[in-house]
Amino acid sequence: MPRAPHPSRKTFTRFASRQPFQFGLPNVSSALTQTSDNSPIYFTRVTSLLRRQVLANASGVKIKSDSYRFQVLPRDGWGEQDFSKKSVLFLIPDDALGDCVGMALFFRALKQRFADIRIGVFNSGSASDIFALMPDIEIFQLFISSAQLKRFDHVIDLSEMEGWRDIATMPVNPEEALCEAFGIPPVPLEERQVPAGTRRKVGIVPMASSPLRTLPPKLVSEITAMLAKQDCEITLVLNAYQGVMKAYKAALSDLGTKSHGNIRIVDGFKTIGELVNFVGQQDYLVVADSGPAHISKLLQTPGLGIYSSADAKTLQGRHKNLRTWQSDFIGPHCAAPCGLAKLRATADGKIGCMGSLALPITDLPNIPEKRDATLAQALVTYTPVPCVARLTEEIPAICDVIARELHAS
Repeated sequence: MPRAPHPSRKTFTRFASRQPFQFGLPNVSSALTQTSDNSPIYFTRVTSLLRRQVLANASGVKIKSDSYRFQVLPRDGWGEQDFSKKSVLFLIPDDALGDCVGMALFFRALKQRFADIRIGVFNSGSASDIFALMPDIEIFQLFISSAQLKRFDHVIDLSEMEGWRDIATMPVNPEEALCEAFGIPPVPLEERQVPAGTRRKVGIVPMASSPLRTLPPKLVSEITAMLAKQDCEITLVLNAYQGVMKAYKAALSDLGTKSHGNIRIVDGFKTIGELVNFVGQQDYLVVADSGPAHISKLLQTPGLGIYSSADAKTLQGRHKNLRTWQSDFIGPHCAAPCGLAKLRATADGKIGCMGSLALPITDLPNIPEKRDATLAQALVTYTPVPCVARLTEEIPAICDVIARELHAS
């Protein structure tokens, strides 16, 4: 028998508007900007930018509820349903790029398995450009109207996937987990080789959303200098949306003395779509454990992924386009990969990880609620956590791997 729907895990704001409106995030392509459709009711995430910064003070808007839950298909019914010729709306748990890349790859498999399935994604936020790479997918980055909602036969809350509540502390591979949950095989992968010759385009993306995964400036500087001598066109991409970008860039100030005129530093891209295009245009990538490392799966761009606290095998999964390098730090309280995706905090507010604070994981019960800009800058520049610092001791070996891969092509 079909499983009866039950309330979604996440809550949403239910609101009405007497006036037309449109909204889109600044780092999402303008083509995905949403416009109201004269529906009597709209829905958005309680925590969304639309809810927090716009609706509360908008004239003509009346918030009906902040505790609305969609009726969703239960987790134990995902693998039993025939979705052929059905419209399915997926509630996206968060807009972390790596997670959303895994979901997009899963959607490719879903479209391959079920004929004429129609897919919509809601709450895709800053990752909306990732889903836009797929043809025939409807994207609701921040809100959906009651009229639009009625077009869907099923609603599925992907936060019901096992492990999602712990994803910030123990990363999972969404593509593999979701394909298994729905009982479908992943799509075949096309192999993409590093082209032969000179002046190859090499992209270096060293910054991640956490100091646990951002590459040490010394490592980045040495890799860049080595590649410059190999007659590569190097683009070093930072992240202007991160508050530590200026400090990180300053720590790379010696790159100018090592340049052969073929090193370009980009502070960041305005939209995720521009970042996706960049990843696709590169002949080779050197990336931290970050969104671009996962974006490379969509395009099968070859390169090297350098991992510290998180497990490279888990996050890369079946994708072999990136050769992986895993920090081999071992300390009295932890060993890489420990599984942390974000820094942790002690009960009295000290922020770090097991290695940096010399404490067991049991003494780090919380994820920090407030950002410490001074600490964050220190961790990404001159005092990285031990598993990241270990990468500076491995610079010759890492450079050798990159050089051999480019030489082999």
